Amino acid sequence: MIKRKIQSGIKKISAMLINLMAKSKIYFLEENIILGNNVSIGSGVVIKTTDNGKIMIGNNVTIEKNSYIYAQDCEVKIGSNSFIGNGSQIVAEKSIIIGKDCLIAAYSIIRDANHGIRKKEKIKDQLNNAKLINIGDDVWIGAHSTIVAGVVIEKGAIIGANSVVTSNIKSYTIVAGVPAKFIKERA
Repeated sequence: MIKRKIQSGIKKISAMLINLMAKSKIYFLEENIILGNNVSIGSGVVIKTTDNGKIMIGNNVTIEKNSYIYAQDCEVKIGSNSFIGNGSQIVAEKSIIIGKDCLIAAYSIIRDANHGIRKKEKIKDQLNNAKLINIGDDVWIGAHSTIVAGVVIEKGAIIGANSVVTSNIKSYTIVAGVPAKFIKERA
């Protein structure tokens, strides 16, 4: 009886993994990509590591279709109960930490590296300048926003849609614009 239940459970898990891999590209390297419980991954999602990169996704996280999460020789951490909207990109060369209960709306871009821009070398030949991005708990990033290298967004902040965040954002503030500027504090 117990053996049948275990076999049935294994078949269900196998079917779920096959279905998940059919609609998404997740490069399962057990020690490099860690998914929590109840992670929902939409079709066309790519989750990938290279050069000993590591991706850790907490419990109850939703990653909507066509999103891309990549870690090259660093860590990406997405806290429990967070949401990554349709077509978003999270790309790390240094490290990106996203807290718990975060909402990242559709087509947002979070990248921790910029190209070198010295004029004596071609841009494409220069090393990237990578700096940690740290996004606190309960942060809402509006659709089509961009978060650049080195930014810290503190707990409870709201980033208005279509914003470009180039500097640190204080807790419970609302910012918007290009570059994002203080609008007001949350009530």
